[in-house]
Amino acid sequence: MSSEETAVTRIADHSGIGEQLLRVFEAFADEFREREIPGHFSNVMRDGKFLKGDTVGQAPERFVEEHLIWPSLSVLEYDYRPQPYGFPKWDKTTPDFSILNLDLPFDSVTVGEVKTPNKFEYAEEDIKSYFKRDLGDPTIGFATDGVRWLVLARPEKSTEHKEIARVDLSPCFRKLPSRHEEEESYDLMATRKEISDMEVLHREEITEQITNWHEEA
Repeated sequence: MSSEETAVTRIADHSGIGEQLLRVFEAFADEFREREIPGHFSNVMRDGKFLKGDTVGQAPERFVEEHLIWPSLSVLEYDYRPQPYGFPKWDKTTPDFSILNLDLPFDSVTVGEVKTPNKFEYAEEDIKSYFKRDLGDPTIGFATDGVRWLVLARPEKSTEHKEIARVDLSPCFRKLPSRHEEEESYDLMATRKEISDMEVLHREEITEQITNWHEEA
């Protein structure tokens, strides 16, 4: 089978992911409407404003985890553990989550950092900081604000890391506020199209990419 045929097969195998993720993202947008703050959602997604705890009535990072990050990880078929223990090498710092089912053919650690939308850079900085502070087992790092996602891999006893996948769903999330604006029409198909890149983050795809990276390292 050619590489092009393989790519088509993978897209077919994961054809339901986009629809499931769209439902997750729409439910996230609808949560703002349920809390009677749809305008705040628009300000965050279109104007680059920060999510405010006083406005959502909840700690912002917890809100994003509960309504966006955890459902997205589940659709992508990851088993995750929030606030995992067992990382004393990192100055007793607790990652926001760990991944339990990456099923790599070598011993490794997989952790993730979550920030609220428009603070993605801080999540990326935290993961890279982890990499530098613990040079033991090979480490896989996920960084996300729910809109942008990054997966990095760092070999054992190395300060270098490899970018495995990077996805930016900003165009999709900029369309979502239209669901709650009468003067605008919500383009469902266009929004769904913006999600297609997210399929590269599916557990099987990431496992294969990291396995290939490790064999070549």
